[in-house]
Amino acid sequence: MKLNKSEYKHGFSLTELLVVLVSIMILTGILLASLGRAREFARITTCLSNLHQLSLAAIAYSVNSKGAFPSDCQTPGNYWYPQISRYDTGIASNALCPDASAPSSGIGTASLAWGKIRNSGPPYSAGYPWAEGVMSSYGMNTYVNPGDYVPLIASFGAITIGGNQTYRGDIASATGIGGNGNVSVYGSLKSGGAINLTGGCYVSGSQIPDIPDVQPPSVTDTFQYIEQTYNPTPVTSSKIIDFSQNPYQIINGDFSPRGQIQIIGSGTLLVTGNVDISGQFPSTGSGTANLNLVVLGNVSFAGQTSLTGSIYAGGNLSIHGGDTIQGEIVTGGTYTSRGKAVIVQGPVPPWDPRVRGGQLVSNQPLFLDSIWVDGTPQPQDPVPANLQLGAYNLSTKDEMGRFCINRHVGQVNVSFTDGSAHTVPLAELWHLQWSSAYTPRDVVVPMSW
Repeated sequence: MKLNKSEYKHGFSLTELLVVLVSIMILTGILLASLGRAREFARITTCLSNLHQLSLAAIAYSVNSKGAFPSDCQTPGNYWYPQISRYDTGIASNALCPDASAPSSGIGTASLAWGKIRNSGPPYSAGYPWAEGVMSSYGMNTYVNPGDYVPLIASFGAITIGGNQTYRGDIASATGIGGNGNVSVYGSLKSGGAINLTGGCYVSGSQIPDIPDVQPPSVTDTFQYIEQTYNPTPVTSSKIIDFSQNPYQIINGDFSPRGQIQIIGSGTLLVTGNVDISGQFPSTGSGTANLNLVVLGNVSFAGQTSLTGSIYAGGNLSIHGGDTIQGEIVTGGTYTSRGKAVIVQGPVPPWDPRVRGGQLVSNQPLFLDSIWVDGTPQPQDPVPANLQLGAYNLSTKDEMGRFCINRHVGQVNVSFTDGSAHTVPLAELWHLQWSSAYTPRDVVVPMSW
């Protein structure tokens, strides 16, 4: 019997099958994306909880430390992680973001934790010995306790000490420290490179090589801050520097005093060029120069100098005479000293950024998603070229890049000094009140996620 057309069994056509398959794929994609977002939201929530716990531990630490927050002085047992561990019994897990819990054995990334895993070799066999056995996905805003460690001498370049000299305070170099002679250091030596002392060098404190982040503040930035904030008066006489009318004076060009020079009062002298002082300084007056020197170029002392005040040199600094200095020394280049000198630590100048950032504000960041243990962001810091790596070279010219990483879909989590924690878009990092002196600015962060 022959069937009518209406009695044939109809199957799916190819077009209908394709429509069904595409619909299933679209629905599956939507479902997977929703599940992915839900998982990421859960990880963000866990991360925020971790940061909240770390902030509460830091606040508890400050209550028991006369208001001082944890420090960023990276020596074994002396930085924020071990300092707050007694106030956070779960710090091993609370210090790890779920999106960056895998180890890097060094500097972290957006998806790796920083730290150094204990290995089978000798302890501290590689760099970052202070991080032995520690892992974390978070870093501290060092403005909350910037004055915890201010050495007597801090240099970007190599430090070389020799002759018959006495230093009363710590000496820190980002590059390396060397010494040879009858040198006495009543303090510690800390270096981003090697420490090599020969001869009769004596150091009362510890000697810690290969520590990152021992760099001094930028002398150029400090110079500009003083110039913009205090309106220094130009020095008009080659024989007199008079601070009686304005404690901030500026010399545009080199400062090379020869013969008689008198200093009236005390203050801060800015020099846009180099400073070359030979002979006796000051040559007239009380016998002691009461001034801070902030110099964009090199500084050289080659005579008998008696100075109560600090020296900040953007270039190299050399001391080759019989000098007595009471104050801090900061140099963007090398520090070289020989001859007979006594250098004693004095009060830190009020315009030093390590002091300026010390005033806490209520909405100040405390802990953040980070590739490193800490950071001191500046408004002029650039947006990292690679948001997965951030500022991977740990440049002190780009410390915002340690926090500006694509960890949570174009955002990072931040906790604050009041204990709260929030998710912040990357571009908004430049609008946070990192310190009382921080000036926000607008940036554009490429959206590549």
